[in-house]
Amino acid sequence: MTKTIETVQSVERAVDLLFCFSLNEPELSVNDFVNKTGLNRTTVFRLLTSLKEKNLIVKDEDRGTYRLSLTFVGFSQIVSENLDIRKEALPELKKLSLLTKETVSLNVLQSNRRICVEKADGSEDIRQFVKLGYPYPLVKGASGKVLLAQCEESVIDEVLDEWEEMNAEAFDRSDVKEELQEIRDSGYCLSKNDRVLGAYSISTPIFNMQGELIGGLSISGLAMRLTEEKEQEFISKAIQGAREISRKMGYLS
Repeated sequence: MTKTIETVQSVERAVDLLFCFSLNEPELSVNDFVNKTGLNRTTVFRLLTSLKEKNLIVKDEDRGTYRLSLTFVGFSQIVSENLDIRKEALPELKKLSLLTKETVSLNVLQSNRRICVEKADGSEDIRQFVKLGYPYPLVKGASGKVLLAQCEESVIDEVLDEWEEMNAEAFDRSDVKEELQEIRDSGYCLSKNDRVLGAYSISTPIFNMQGELIGGLSISGLAMRLTEEKEQEFISKAIQGAREISRKMGYLS
C-alpha cells in the first residue's frame, strides 16, 4: 500500500514539473523547478531524469536547462484532431440558456456565411428562433459580424461586395471596418433590430489552440426584454462562456 501511495506521489510530482513550463518560460533549470515546486534538488533531479528517459523532456547539456520534447507535438495533434467544438460547447450553451432564459447558439464560418451548428433554446414564451444549418449573412446581426470581424480584410471586402451585388445596398466601407475593429477590440458584438426587427443578439468569438477563430457564441432574444442591466450581465456571461469553450478547445489567453 505504501509503495502504491509513493508511486502515485511520484507521478503527481513529475506532472507538477511538466506544468512548470510555459510560453514565457520554455526552458528551465533545476533551480527553477525547485523554486516553483518546493521540492528538494535530489527529488527534482530524479524526476527530471525519469522524464528525460521517457523522452518527455530534453536537456541542454551545455546550458544545463530542460525543455519539453517533440513528443508533445504528437500529443497536441491527437487532442486537436479529436476536439469537437459542438460537443465541447453544448454544456456551456445549455448553462447560459438556463441562466439567461434566452436562446444561446454556436455559429461557425462556412463559405462566407454564418452557420448555426448547435443551440440551446430559451425558456421564454416568445423566443428567438435560430435554424440549425441555415446559411445566414455575415454583414447583418451580431452573430455574423463577430465572425466577420476576425476575417482578413480581403475576405471582408469580398463579403461586402457580394452583399451589395445581391441586395442593392451599399455600405460605407470605412464605417463598416471601424465597427469591425471596435468588435475586435471589445471582444463582443451587440446588435438590436439589425438582421431581425424586434430582436437582439450578443455575440463573442471562440478560438482554438493556435489562436484562430473557430466559431462564435450568441445569446439572442426579443429586444424589448434586454434592459440595460441585462445587457451588461449578458455581455459578461457571453464573454465568459466563449472563453470557457475556447479553453476547452486549447486556447491559452
